[in-house]
Amino acid sequence: MPTSHVSYFRCLPALLLALQLTACAYQSTPQLDQRFGDAVRLAMAQQVLYPAAARNQAPANGLDGPSARAVMDRYRASFVEPNGQVAQPVQFMLGGGSGK
Repeated sequence: MPTSHVSYFRCLPALLLALQLTACAYQSTPQLDQRFGDAVRLAMAQQVLYPAAARNQAPANGLDGPSARAVMDRYRASFVEPNGQVAQPVQFMLGGGSGK
């Protein structure tokens, strides 16, 4: 091989590296970057029914204390044994139905 081809192949990796670095420096989405996250913030704001509710110091009307405690106790107990029944174990049957 001629000497010019050898020097060309030696410079090729440096040239490719320089091209890759310039491609990384190019920012192609400035319009999108300015509005990044707007959709999430808008969706969160639309899910709040009354944004000023955190500043409301008036007590909530509803159940009295003992009744509310009984409701919450019953609610928590429903996860321990739903409807007073113990959950049945899950069984899988693999293979044919011959029973041998």
